[in-house]
Amino acid sequence: MSRRLPALLVAAVLAGCADDMAAGGTCQVVHAGDVAVERRNNLIMAPATINATPVRMVVDTGAETSAVTGEMISRLGLLGDPNNSSLMSGVGGQGLAQADALVNHLAFGPYDSGATHLAVVDLRFGNVGDPPLGGLIGADVLSNYDLDLDIPRKRLALYKVRHCAGNFLPWTMPYDAVPLHVTWEDTLTLPVTVDGNRFTALLDSGSTGTVLDSAAAERSGITAAELAREEAGEGVGAAGVNFQEVRHQFRELQVGPVTRHDVSLSVLDRTLRGSDMLLGLDFLASRHVWISYHTHQLFIARPAP
Repeated sequence: MSRRLPALLVAAVLAGCADDMAAGGTCQVVHAGDVAVERRNNLIMAPATINATPVRMVVDTGAETSAVTGEMISRLGLLGDPNNSSLMSGVGGQGLAQADALVNHLAFGPYDSGATHLAVVDLRFGNVGDPPLGGLIGADVLSNYDLDLDIPRKRLALYKVRHCAGNFLPWTMPYDAVPLHVTWEDTLTLPVTVDGNRFTALLDSGSTGTVLDSAAAERSGITAAELAREEAGEGVGAAGVNFQEVRHQFRELQVGPVTRHDVSLSVLDRTLRGSDMLLGLDFLASRHVWISYHTHQLFIARPAP
């Protein structure tokens, strides 16, 4: 995520109708386009173009802004923006502020930014093949749509939704709803329970796994001595800052109607900003979900009987 000046411009508004009614007009659910997604290097990536050059981008609901890698800046000869800069931050903390990159357009499915500026990010995720890793698609782009995300079937459908409430989805399968809070940065938080303790989680498709910060672990009754005996590892956040984490076995993780038992989660060596934990790809990867920025809900399809 980052702190920056105004986000990318919203694409043209589409119109259409559905049957449900909500205050202010007829519920409109309009299919805007599809994007193929794939799990690569334990991240969700999708095709996009930067200045008409094909790239792979990390689909990251936890990032406030979309960003381009320094390697892509060199490859495309992008110029720095003298008027805009960004300070990227992630699990590991804040990186260094640097000038944004000027691009003619970023295209992602039906979205085309036109001439704009993108934050610069250091993504150390290794080689992703061809097309190369171009950066990440953040909430400034994703929040223009509702996201019908079906990672098992490698599909992300983008919808324009207006004047809707309640259970308005065009799905034929049964599903459940979990309330979301949309922050002023357009990131998403939701209530999650771990071993009977209620926490606020950032819905973060850019996180490889579900992570609790040190304060949440302490509230769960986990002592520093216990964590010292656990398997430790090192990671790198989106800002290129290293962090330490350990794996700990929890009895139960509950997200709305979904309960996972005997689940191994990561515990950070620090606290997070704005949430107690990250709900990451390990939760999303096996499920069909609808992330509704418009109605502030996460819909989770029920498993087939």
